[in-house]
Amino acid sequence: ILERLLNSYGLDTSQKIKIVRHRDKNRGYDLSLLYQTGQLDIYQSYQESPEFHDCRYIVSFLGLERNQAILIGVYRIISIKDASEVPLPDDFIYYKIFKPKRIYYYELEEIPGFEDLKDRLIIKWSGGAINWVQRLGKSPMEIVQMLPKGYVSYFPGYLDFILNYDELKRIINYPDAHQDWHKMLAAVSGVYMIVDSITGKQYIGSASGKEGILGRFKIYSKSADGGNKELKKLVESSYLYEKNFQFTLLETLPLSMSRTEVIQRENLYKKKMSSRIYGMNLN
Repeated sequence: ILERLLNSYGLDTSQKIKIVRHRDKNRGYDLSLLYQTGQLDIYQSYQESPEFHDCRYIVSFLGLERNQAILIGVYRIISIKDASEVPLPDDFIYYKIFKPKRIYYYELEEIPGFEDLKDRLIIKWSGGAINWVQRLGKSPMEIVQMLPKGYVSYFPGYLDFILNYDELKRIINYPDAHQDWHKMLAAVSGVYMIVDSITGKQYIGSASGKEGILGRFKIYSKSADGGNKELKKLVESSYLYEKNFQFTLLETLPLSMSRTEVIQRENLYKKKMSSRIYGMNLN
């Protein structure tokens, strides 16, 4: 089924193609973080064994729970080199633990034309998790679901989510795919926290008014710093630095609560978390 679908989108399935399920949760790598920060392509280009020597294309998936996987791209192999010939970027998140283990470098080029499937197509991985790379067509890969365009996840509960910046933007920019998020976030005021995943520093803020937390998140979706000086410094310090921001809620409050009362709760959390001393709250 997967083979026919990829063929219908223009992939020449008569070529030698391998499908890959990246899931390295037990080896110290957070692959979701790498994908969110645009570094997963680096990760898959360097390999310990010659897994991609005998193929022309690789179809890459990111592993999910229940032995499922979501498509993240289709790539053409341009060339194969010794890893020592291609320096690992200094800013790669796992530079120290990753570099010594890699032998081969695959120069990969993502193929256009699969945008409608990327981040949407979910398959059931066949052959067991240990077989993380297989020839296309060797095992039948059942298509489980095609997610709505821009879909991130269902709403898990007010205090049960952590969103990276890309996820927050998609939730705001694709309201039809996230009606539950919009409805629930607009129903409450509250105190939220932004964490810089690189430094661990925290920014604590609050949201009130007609659209509650949703209204505040809409502001961040348009400008990652949200008007905060310290966040703005980070955003301006490095290209796409906002990808390191993680958003969560600390407390929900009634929409009927006054702005003054909401700010009092915000200040309480700033004291509890020492975010004025060790974080990014200046006031």
